[in-house]
Amino acid sequence: MRRQIGGWGSWAIHTPPLDMLRLWHILVLAARQPSRWNAAKKAGASRRRHCTRESWRVSLMIGRAFGRRRAQSEKYNFIAFSRDRAYREANRQLILRAFSHLPSPFFQVDVASGTGLVSQEVSDLCQQTGKRGTIIGVDLDPFAVETARESIPSTSYCDIGFIQGRAQDMHRLLHGRIPPEGVDYVSMHDAIHEIGGEKDKRSVFSSIASILRPGGIFTYNSAFTTAAMEGSAIKWGRWKARALSILGAKRDRTIEAIKIHTPEEYREMIANAGLVIIYEARRVVELCKDALGAIAQYPAFVEGVFGDIVGKEKILFEKKSQALIEALDSLGIAEMPRIWHETMARKMARGALASS
Repeated sequence: MRRQIGGWGSWAIHTPPLDMLRLWHILVLAARQPSRWNAAKKAGASRRRHCTRESWRVSLMIGRAFGRRRAQSEKYNFIAFSRDRAYREANRQLILRAFSHLPSPFFQVDVASGTGLVSQEVSDLCQQTGKRGTIIGVDLDPFAVETARESIPSTSYCDIGFIQGRAQDMHRLLHGRIPPEGVDYVSMHDAIHEIGGEKDKRSVFSSIASILRPGGIFTYNSAFTTAAMEGSAIKWGRWKARALSILGAKRDRTIEAIKIHTPEEYREMIANAGLVIIYEARRVVELCKDALGAIAQYPAFVEGVFGDIVGKEKILFEKKSQALIEALDSLGIAEMPRIWHETMARKMARGALASS
């Protein structure tokens, strides 16, 4: 995974387009220069009663942007994990399976594109095979989008662009950008678990189906299903337990940290969206210690691990991340397996029969 990968977590900004540049500068200041950011907040507080309506609107934008999640930043992000060889290879193999079905030229939308792993892999395949295409990546996180834009340029074979927004808003975001008959390929790798509730997940799958042309291909994978830790749940549990011990924290067993769906439930959601699954598998990926340490610096993963502890808001994110890293050393963990559920589906023309 290059500087990205599509996602073990994201957060949304819902603001008018004209405000995005201003907001981006605010977010960069907050992430990179916390001392200046804190000073600006204090100065702003003393002048609050004199704030204009515009100033309040910008403040609300910031609140929406950060919400309950910690944004990615230069230090805490998905980039390092996305470079892990085993993780990247797992994604590459699924992409290869889809790539063989694509025409030349093709049009692809990568949903929850993160910092651009899928786009980079497809671009590399175009370079190797001579196939040509256009890729649009859509992601919620402005840090990820900006990183992808900077690190994954268009080539003579592949025109690549990235836009910021919610997967649920695909139709609006892509209006006028994609062929009227639909696209050839939609990918959504390692991100569906980050979409709100089941209703929103189904909405995203339906939106994906609606922008595919008849015969178009969709690929999905996820390391967050009930099958993800089959045979290794004790190891993953020990890692969390040791990190909790280091923090001196306790679990609140009345809270479910993250809703986990079964592979069968995701298969049913995809089918109900009008897509026919033509390939399905469970892929075991051995994550080395460096990869585990890298994912322990990714905000969404850390939030997921500690989402069910008592007083989680009072524990600094940096301490949570460091506790996970220290726990790896304390337990002597060299690697741990994780199972990715992966599928490839096709949008069939009316009356057509699926074939692989």
